[in-house]
Amino acid sequence: MRVLDLLFPEKCPFCDEILNRKEEGVCGVCRKNLPVVTEPSCKRCGKPISSVEEEYCTDCRGKDSPLSQGTALWIYTEQVKKAMADFKYEGCYTEGTFYARELYHYRGAKILNWDPDLIIPVPLYWRKRWFRGFNQAACIASELGRLLNIPVLEGALVRSRHTKPQKGLDDKQRRNNLKGAIQVNEKYEDEICRSRRVLLVDDIYTTGSTMRECASVLRKKGVKNVYFSCLCIGRDDEYRR
Repeated sequence: MRVLDLLFPEKCPFCDEILNRKEEGVCGVCRKNLPVVTEPSCKRCGKPISSVEEEYCTDCRGKDSPLSQGTALWIYTEQVKKAMADFKYEGCYTEGTFYARELYHYRGAKILNWDPDLIIPVPLYWRKRWFRGFNQAACIASELGRLLNIPVLEGALVRSRHTKPQKGLDDKQRRNNLKGAIQVNEKYEDEICRSRRVLLVDDIYTTGSTMRECASVLRKKGVKNVYFSCLCIGRDDEYRR
């Protein structure tokens, strides 16, 4: 065992228990209890829904969307919420590798079936990225792209201004909040225009407004299908309460 492992032992991101040598990324107890998204789920965004008779969640039902389809790994419970907060705000960026591997294990086949030409992480406003020191979506996307052998374009999309959190806003406020805030980086415009299918990657999917805005920007550049994959997602109608 390395000295660094003794001084800074790896901990489970969900409960902070020290991992033993056989545990990779998560302790055995949390591994059994992680809320993996299963059916029934929304056919468009992958959000868990209450009835097998429904095809779409409240946010997707009867609405046009620039997103072709999406998938998520875990339900956004308090257990997962704590891990995501540490990932973003406590400098636990190295956990991005573990999260990407989990996403690959559970959702890799689905993503490969979409056959994306590129993976693009959802952008952070520059001030947020500077404060955190990294973009959590880019950490996940980088390892996921390596595992799937798909090119990753970090910085292909940029946030041109700060936006308020989407939670608590109504549909009109969400659209106005994001309007014009996400743009294609001119440096990557040619490569994006040549792509037919793009996969967006982020850590959390709540209302879906940010994903839809990113997809709209890409569709305007000629991308035919925009898919997304994220670590966690809320239950249907949760973010309207």
